[in-house]
Order: sequence, then C-alpha cells, then structure tokens
Amino acid sequence: MPDGLADRENATLARLRGTDYARPRCVALIGEIGREVRCGIYRERPGPCREFAPLAEIGHFADACNRARARHGLPPLPVDRD
Repeated sequence: MPDGLADRENATLARLRGTDYARPRCVALIGEIGREVRCGIYRERPGPCREFAPLAEIGHFADACNRARARHGLPPLPVDRD
C-alpha cells in the first residue's frame, strides 16, 4: 500500500485512511459516488478490497456495501443469501 494512505492500528493491522471515520470515504476512492468511482490504488489495494471483488462478481454483496450505498442515496444491490 502506498505510504501515507493507512492508519496503523497495531503491528499487524492497518486501515485505509477515511474508512474508519464517522462518514467513511476511503482516501483511495477517486470520482463521484453515484456517478463513477474507481480505486486509485487498485494494484496495491489491501486484502479486504481484494476479497470483495470475487464475491461481487457472482452477485454476493455484503450488507455493509448496501449500508454505504444508502448513506449516499443509492439503491441497494441484491444480496445473495446462499
């Protein structure tokens, strides 16, 4: 992960800046939410971001994703409960 983008929690855990705030927004997110966004550090993205993509590709979206969408006035994505 590029220097300066993470807040170190302990020796083994770091969070991308902006993701643990009252109004979360990852500092690596580029664009306008609801129009077009992308990850500015896609090749260096952390594990949780890498784990999300394969699930999203098969239509499984975490409840947290839809909560984040709701905060921005976006409709929920269908949640696969299988």
